[in-house]
Amino acid sequence: MHGRVTSLEVDGADDVVGEIPSVIGNLPFLGSLEFYELPHLSGGIPQTITKLTNLRSLTFIGNNLSGPIPNFISQLKELNGIYLAANSFSGPIPSSLGQLTKLQFIDFGSNQLSGPIPASLGRIKTLLQLSLDSNNLTASLPSSLGSLPNLIQLDIYQNKLTGSIPPNFGSFKNPDLQLDLSFNYLTGPLPTNLGRANITAINLSNNRFTGDASIMFGSKKTALTSINLSNNQFKFDFSKTSLPPGLKNLDISHNMIYGSLPKNIGQLPLMRIDVSFNQLCGQIPVGSLKEFSADKFSNNKCLCGLPLPACN
Repeated sequence: MHGRVTSLEVDGADDVVGEIPSVIGNLPFLGSLEFYELPHLSGGIPQTITKLTNLRSLTFIGNNLSGPIPNFISQLKELNGIYLAANSFSGPIPSSLGQLTKLQFIDFGSNQLSGPIPASLGRIKTLLQLSLDSNNLTASLPSSLGSLPNLIQLDIYQNKLTGSIPPNFGSFKNPDLQLDLSFNYLTGPLPTNLGRANITAINLSNNRFTGDASIMFGSKKTALTSINLSNNQFKFDFSKTSLPPGLKNLDISHNMIYGSLPKNIGQLPLMRIDVSFNQLCGQIPVGSLKEFSADKFSNNKCLCGLPLPACN
């Protein structure tokens, strides 16, 4: 293996067996290295990869690679994206990744990574996507992530994170941000600042949050299209919230939310709604809500009207 090869992609080949060959390092002009869906590609990432000083995109997705994510990846200073999703990598995320100042995309989802999220990732101001979902990450969310100015996707769902959301998570600047912290062990009330953040979609479901989540709503949040607060212990008066005008997905089920449904809820472009298993009361506002099934409104204190039985 040698020569002026600038791109190498191997995709979906069942007959690729064994480990990544160390001679991969003999391709110094390589800018893009992509191994997709190779179920018999095993072992770790060879150290000779550090010779690929022009590498901008490193993609090993859906293989059977294992072992730690090596520290030496941080020697690849030109990297724009590291995609290692859907393998069997284990151990901690190397904090040395914070030295890669050109990184825009990190996807380590669906592995067996453990330990805390390194605070050093907050130094990568160019970062657009940080996907660490479906691992065994522990400890609390590092507040440094809240100061990533360009972030549009933060996926940390399905881990074992504890503690509360840092106050500076309200500092996100990009109005296209999608934030998914679902299926963790996060606790406490939401920081007030989070209600001020520019967010398109937020999923906080299946945690242990408490208190008032009404800060996540508001008629001035024109970018917000999706809110999922389900399966927590939120408790607030829903009738006092004003809903974002572009809301398409609303799930507040399995909480302790009381009051009535906001008047304008029937005029929203909702494609999905679930307010079941709360303490809501009163008539369901007329409009598009009658199109949804009754189970999306069931198990409340005294909600009535279509699609539920009529009010007395």
